[in-house]
Amino acid sequence: MKIMLDAGHYGEYNRSPVVPEYYESKRMWVLCEYLFDELTKYGFEVLKTRTDQNTDLAVVKRGELAKGCDLFISLHSNAVGNGGGESTDRVSVYAPFDRRNGSFELANLLANAVKECMGVSKCVVKTRKSEKGDYEYYGVLRGASSVGCPLYYIVEHSFHTNKQAAEWLMSDDNLLRLARIEAAVIAAYFGYFKKPYEKGDVDMNGRLDSIDVMLIKRAYFGTVELTKEQKALADMDENGEIDVFDYIAAKRKYFNL
Repeated sequence: MKIMLDAGHYGEYNRSPVVPEYYESKRMWVLCEYLFDELTKYGFEVLKTRTDQNTDLAVVKRGELAKGCDLFISLHSNAVGNGGGESTDRVSVYAPFDRRNGSFELANLLANAVKECMGVSKCVVKTRKSEKGDYEYYGVLRGASSVGCPLYYIVEHSFHTNKQAAEWLMSDDNLLRLARIEAAVIAAYFGYFKKPYEKGDVDMNGRLDSIDVMLIKRAYFGTVELTKEQKALADMDENGEIDVFDYIAAKRKYFNL
């Protein structure tokens, strides 16, 4: 099962007028990286249209890179002008205009999951056909369609012209939550189920490494706060607390002692 992810824009593109630190290009790149990692954990083969955040690539070409893939997703945040930007706050998913391959089912699942995660009140699934013929209006979707990708979407993570939404998207923790929820929705749709994390894999990247050992040590000294799931993974001896014995056990396991 192969998935192509598209971070939407490059460089410093689409700056928020209400949160100057926010650039759609930069924040969707971070989300793309997180989603890549989360989907990989489920066992998907995951590709990206670009490997460098500062590299430009034509929109149709990005879609065409989905040749041989089962799913293409382009990640964005939206914008609106004419004075309505600050009040507009909804999630939009653009799906194939011909509803091919039952595409609205996954589109609705993604739209609702992102809505709930971001805490916005509304989500919609949309289509947009070119006025010049029976093909997609948006270049990335047109490209994906042209190479036979069966399912392709643009996911608009609310509006960066809305201050509350832009500030929410500025948080890496929130983007990680989004990635995990989107990955879970996609995995459930295709029948993929994530393997349980092994003891000690505190950062949940699929292996116990030096970062995990450091996190357990810091948790023991109280200099880092772990989530409930991370605490369970850090509790190597399963005695209900993170202590020096967990740190020693993780260190021994990492060094194969």
